[in-house]
Amino acid sequence: MFVGPRMKRNLVTITTGATLEEAARLLKAHRIHHLPVVGEGGRLEGILSDTDLRNATLEGTIGGPDGGDSGRSVTAGEIMTRDVVTLCPGDTLDDAMLVLTHERIGALPVVEGERLVGIVTKADVLSALVSSLDIGGIGARIEVVLPRDAKEVARLAGALGDLRAEVRSLVLAPHGADEYAAFVRVATIDVGSLKGRLREAGFRVPEIAEFLG
Repeated sequence: MFVGPRMKRNLVTITTGATLEEAARLLKAHRIHHLPVVGEGGRLEGILSDTDLRNATLEGTIGGPDGGDSGRSVTAGEIMTRDVVTLCPGDTLDDAMLVLTHERIGALPVVEGERLVGIVTKADVLSALVSSLDIGGIGARIEVVLPRDAKEVARLAGALGDLRAEVRSLVLAPHGADEYAAFVRVATIDVGSLKGRLREAGFRVPEIAEFLG
């Protein structure tokens, strides 16, 4: 999955000269947490978050750099984050997840060259995962532990086909050094029967306690 199809394109932005009061109104009105700051031609200059605004308020910055005595309106350009981590539309959502987690941020501007073309948030990534795993549909998840061998994955797929199970999604994750945990989402409410038939076919289908342990 690529960032381009999942990013928001209809963006709410501000300029470096916008006041923090203007920024706060935009964040509240649009129920968002990040405002890209753009310059001429849509060039990305920085990003301003609701956390930046809260910090500025606590530090007394909003009233002016002297703690509020000057009465001068502070601008977005003065408190925005300038060293912005960005993505391109052709980057993957895997890239987005890694950066969001590593940098501990909530949103990533998406650029082509220096021009802002979108933004992708943690909520966008989560929505993409829900869609790809087909969690919203009727069904249940079964865990099957396999040797770390592609042939075993193929054997599991064949067994599910033989059992006429409607597979909604199948995800492999490491399970120790030499095994996979295959998480299979199937469109059935008779989970116990399907588990039993997979065990009869020679597959290891543990109960949840094994994963928790």
